[in-house]
Amino acid sequence: MTTTAPTTLWNRNFVIWWLGSAQSALGSALAGIATSFLVLGQTGSAGAMGVNLALALLPALLSPLFGALVDRLPVKLPLITGNLLRAALQLGVGVWALHGHVPVEVLHGAALLTGLVGAFYGPASMGVTPRLIPPNQLQRAGGLMQGSAQTMQMLGLVGGGLLISQVGSAPALILDGLSFLIFSALLMLVRFPTHTAQGAKESFWASFVGGLRYVRRSPMLIGLPLTALLVNAALAPMEMLLPKRMLALGVGAAGYGLFFGILLGGMVVGSLGLAWLGERARPRVLSVLGLGGLGLSVLALSFTQTALQMHVLAAWMGLATATTNVSIAVLFQQRVQPEYYGRVGSLLNMVATAGMPLTLLALAPLADQLPFALIIGMAGAVTVLGALAWTGVLRREPPPISHPPVPA
Repeated sequence: MTTTAPTTLWNRNFVIWWLGSAQSALGSALAGIATSFLVLGQTGSAGAMGVNLALALLPALLSPLFGALVDRLPVKLPLITGNLLRAALQLGVGVWALHGHVPVEVLHGAALLTGLVGAFYGPASMGVTPRLIPPNQLQRAGGLMQGSAQTMQMLGLVGGGLLISQVGSAPALILDGLSFLIFSALLMLVRFPTHTAQGAKESFWASFVGGLRYVRRSPMLIGLPLTALLVNAALAPMEMLLPKRMLALGVGAAGYGLFFGILLGGMVVGSLGLAWLGERARPRVLSVLGLGGLGLSVLALSFTQTALQMHVLAAWMGLATATTNVSIAVLFQQRVQPEYYGRVGSLLNMVATAGMPLTLLALAPLADQLPFALIIGMAGAVTVLGALAWTGVLRREPPPISHPPVPA
């Protein structure tokens, strides 16, 4: 069922999408920490965690093909299907863990399948928010979406660390599976504006090549994924190394959850602050400041000696991350025409994430030998260099153009 283009931010369809995304983020936060400590508990190795994370990220290399596909489909189909498949995976692993030992090979297989589902779900979800709001509300809606999701992730990580330390990982995985089922049901209630599926008029290959040509027209669309490739590859080891670092500092799962909870708290403050600023915010300037601030925070993290010091820096990392993410999302939505959301978004995501599994796999054999400070210090330095590169990219990009109301 369809409806006309939205005229206000707080319309029924946006509210359903907003609430569904938020509750799903809570479940995913619980599952993330549960999987990390399930793998670590069975292997005792940060390297094994790196392999698990890499397997979840590898399918992103296929996302441009899925992006060309989702631009040819009604947007609801991949969204609902993706949530149902992820629900089945999380519920399956959670129930297995509830009844006994789950082989690490099964955990790796589930990570790979979850990443594969995400490779086609991600391109479909990128353009949902612009379809449900007026074009002049992009900055405010982006801040609200990220702020609410980050609030739920913060609750999930802080509460999840305590929950898992008391009852284990299985309940958290089951809760995540249930959140995906709820999201699927809510998506059935969302009505999108009437549209014509332009991508369906051309062949799949022509649609895919058209997305590549579209990206080549813009210095920003070329520079964004390359900058993100550099930064993401540098930051990828953090999630792999932090659980073992927290165990070494004597705070374990609770300290790990608190770190990411505080980080997300900073992200919430940053995202909601940008939502309050709305169109007064300058996404180009803020994206550079956020990325540079993130690099400096990570660099400082390499000098920490206590969990308390790490937790303090987590707040600053959160503020910088939110500033970067919201600003870049707005720049993307301003620059890309609606009919190219899936193809362009998935291509950018594929390039941006390609370095993450490669870095994790390369470091997996060395993660237990190299000093934490060395790896994290290099990550911070590379992120600062990424901010400088991004500044140069933006100087070459012309001002954004206005697009008509976004079709589904």
